[in-house]
Amino acid sequence: MVFHERRQAADFSAIRSLALAALISSAAVIFAPEVQAQEAAPEAPAMPVSVVRVAQQDLEESETFTGRVEAIESVALQAKVAGYLKTKHFQEGGAVAVGDLLFELEDDTYSNSVDQARAAVAVAEAQRKLALQTYERQKVLTERDVQSQASLDTASANLDVAAAQVEVAQSQLDAATLNLDYTRIKSPIAGRIGRSDVSIGALISPSSGPLATVVQTDPIYVSFPVPQAQMLQVQKRHATADDVIIRLKLSDGSEYAEDGKLAFADIQATTSTDSLLARATFANPDGVLVGRQIVSVRIVGKTPVQQLAIPQQALLLDQQGAYVLTVAEDGTVNQARIETGREQGTFMAVTKGLTEGEMVIVGGIQKVRPGMKVAPSEAQNTQ
Repeated sequence: MVFHERRQAADFSAIRSLALAALISSAAVIFAPEVQAQEAAPEAPAMPVSVVRVAQQDLEESETFTGRVEAIESVALQAKVAGYLKTKHFQEGGAVAVGDLLFELEDDTYSNSVDQARAAVAVAEAQRKLALQTYERQKVLTERDVQSQASLDTASANLDVAAAQVEVAQSQLDAATLNLDYTRIKSPIAGRIGRSDVSIGALISPSSGPLATVVQTDPIYVSFPVPQAQMLQVQKRHATADDVIIRLKLSDGSEYAEDGKLAFADIQATTSTDSLLARATFANPDGVLVGRQIVSVRIVGKTPVQQLAIPQQALLLDQQGAYVLTVAEDGTVNQARIETGREQGTFMAVTKGLTEGEMVIVGGIQKVRPGMKVAPSEAQNTQ
């Protein structure tokens, strides 16, 4: 009996060994083709990317400031004589020319004064004429010893008095005429006229305050502060007003059509900001620029400067700052930290981190990472 049980155990052990061997053999058959396929698989092709070589570009030299539009001339219109307002000859906000009639006062009183003064001049002229005739007669009689020298002296004095009275009367006529002219208030400059709060029929006088304001709009000023340090840099480059042009960007982001010219820079810096006030002149034929308007001012050098530059699509940013992905001659992708300068169009100046001739990736940049092998193809690097 014992022998029989040992025999069964031995047979079971042999069966289990055969089954395990069969299982291993099957697994080898199943996985062997996959292993062979992996060993035989060709190496994946390098990722194609577009690159440009870092090169010197002609970039304009510019600085940007915040400025405010100012009228070159602004005149507050005030009455010089008292009177009731008769008419207005303008539309608020409209354009006016030099000499345009704007306000007219009732002038009856001043017109009568002119008439009276003119009559007084006529009387004085008649008295002077009579005094002259008397003097001429006295002179003849004195020469004939018919009249005394004293009579001639009296006639001469009366002539002088009459002549002086003519001058007084003429002066009064001039003053009356001037006051009459002051009832017609005209624009001393060309520009645009603002709001007027005075009504027809209102009594106005020199103490009434401004009736309206006329501002010159073409040309027009734009004033902006320039930090002293930047002004020193300009002076070191021996730049003058003729070496730069001034451009504006309006509040809606659009570029103003006219270029300006630097007209003035203050001779003293402000104590609070250590900046100099500069002023540029702009043509403003369409009245786009208005007083006290805020604009972005860009000073642009007329002569471009040579700087290393890359297309902006090559520029990447992370928490550490700006960087680009470069491609070595063996096709390896590397990361390069850079410092950038001014932006112009689609290009960005590079002040540190790259050398001329290096390849930077501009196309396929999202699909690669440092350490990968790529197949670069050069794209055109033009502005």
